Amino acid sequence: MPTTDTGPGVQASRAQTFAQYIRPAVVAAGYDIDSPRGGGKKELAEAVGMSQSSIGRMLSGQTLPDPVHLERLAEVLSIPLMELLVRSGIVSRGAVSTSGAPSPERDTPLTAETAARLLGIRSPDRVQMFTAMTKTLADQEDADAERVRAGRGA
Repeated sequence: MPTTDTGPGVQASRAQTFAQYIRPAVVAAGYDIDSPRGGGKKELAEAVGMSQSSIGRMLSGQTLPDPVHLERLAEVLSIPLMELLVRSGIVSRGAVSTSGAPSPERDTPLTAETAARLLGIRSPDRVQMFTAMTKTLADQEDADAERVRAGRGA
């Protein structure tokens, strides 16, 4: 499988490019990374399992995250893992398009949390409300279906 170059100059450039990609995704996921007391870097570090200083270096374009953290980072930010692998330079875009590997999104059921993020709902409180609402609606649908099966109509 083709990979990308890994020299020191290329590493720094990849880290900066990765930071330009990941920062907006982190903010969109609801992490306050720009205010000194926002605590977003600490929250992200805890969610991903990285140190806060590693998160800071990643977001400033100084270093790339260790590959072992990319899967969890993708989950936390609701970003396709393959996109993070390409953006971090671990695999080339060409390798992804020719691999024939199934898309991770198709193999994973859509959760209410993921749907909220895809719809642009980023605030943790609003994601929780959206999740509760979808559960209520799903429960009502199940109850309606049960009534229909029992012959009582919806």
